[in-house]
Amino acid sequence: MLRIHLTPTSVLFMAMLFLLSDIAGQDIQKLKHKYYTSYFSVSKHIPVLVEFVLEKNMVSCPKHSPGHIERTDSFNPDPDLLEETDLQKDYGGHKKDNLERGHNMSAEDNQCDLEGMNECFYFSNMFPQNGSLNKGVWKTLEKREYDLARANNKIKVFIGNYGSQRKIGPDKVVVPKYLWKVIYIPKSNSYECYEFENKAPGDPNPSHYRVTLAFVQKKSGYTFKKEKINPGN
Repeated sequence: MLRIHLTPTSVLFMAMLFLLSDIAGQDIQKLKHKYYTSYFSVSKHIPVLVEFVLEKNMVSCPKHSPGHIERTDSFNPDPDLLEETDLQKDYGGHKKDNLERGHNMSAEDNQCDLEGMNECFYFSNMFPQNGSLNKGVWKTLEKREYDLARANNKIKVFIGNYGSQRKIGPDKVVVPKYLWKVIYIPKSNSYECYEFENKAPGDPNPSHYRVTLAFVQKKSGYTFKKEKINPGN
């Protein structure tokens, strides 16, 4: 009988291989658009990770100024993954639950570009998000991102989630339990990291949801290296 001895090192190596294959495998589809890249889980019907660079010129078209693009509110399937992101029916009928189609890269991030505005309304850029969180402290944090981009010329933003509260709609779209955000500021080589439970927030101040980079890395399984991210610590 052939016996195989697995050392702790070999077990860790095999676990890493499984994690890498999951990120790069069939379930996780990488969808690259003009401004954001989504890593979309076909089984969960939500992005597990969205990343984008936010530059100063992208948030320099305030309302009533030349070049300003109005929010379209035109939610659509992603043409690069049409069937799997045709999720309009799944998000309907959840007003009582206060669940909304929560942007990862926001519409305001695309206020200067029509193509970007249209693409940010793809369901590959959405997860079910508590409405009070979406309109409250999450939106306040988005405004901070604009300020950081203007002050530092550009920032890199990573958004992800973990855990499951439940599933909604005929496609059983996962409602994540926790949402996280990592902001990398190249000018100062620094990070701002946040985690929110996907429910009505108890505090309107984003700073009260600050966590360490090590915390996000442990919870997400990702390693952040300046403007890049690697699957697995």
